[in-house]
Amino acid sequence: MDKHSLTRLFQYHYWANHQLWRPVMALSDEQFAQAPGDGGPSVRSQIVRMVANENLWVNYLWHGEVEFLQESDLPTRASIRAEWDALEEEIGDFIDELGPGDLERRVTPPFITPVASLTVADILLHVIQFAIERRAEICLHLRRLDSSPPPQDYFDFLLAQSKRGTPHMPVIFPARAQPASR
Repeated sequence: MDKHSLTRLFQYHYWANHQLWRPVMALSDEQFAQAPGDGGPSVRSQIVRMVANENLWVNYLWHGEVEFLQESDLPTRASIRAEWDALEEEIGDFIDELGPGDLERRVTPPFITPVASLTVADILLHVIQFAIERRAEICLHLRRLDSSPPPQDYFDFLLAQSKRGTPHMPVIFPARAQPASR
């Protein structure tokens, strides 16, 4: 994993979070806090889990601190959004400060059992993947509430960037040489 690719993935991650926030804000307080009929977590719980996971890892990787946020730490949508926005800036600063080799630096988080030595890149990819899973659950919950979830796919992000004229559009399907006929 290189820094440019990781930065791009976090740009997608925050784009998807911003996309999701619009329909989340349109929910009533009851819908926001209501667990779905299948017994899964509420939209609020899913978002707090995302924020707590990001907060845990950026604080551990950058500051060596361990903080486990709970739902009670973020009681309102405004407090969740404020934390989310602060994390977006903090992770951006953290990634900006990464030097050559930092992504491959190994850490052994004291709060993981069994003990594991992980690279910084792997942990940051986990942050993105964890959020993708939570957003998928939130989108499912929004559909059950008859709310249309916004586009969340990485390809949708690329298309949105293309419309904005953002440079460096990767080749999604490069031309391939045709196999020799037999």
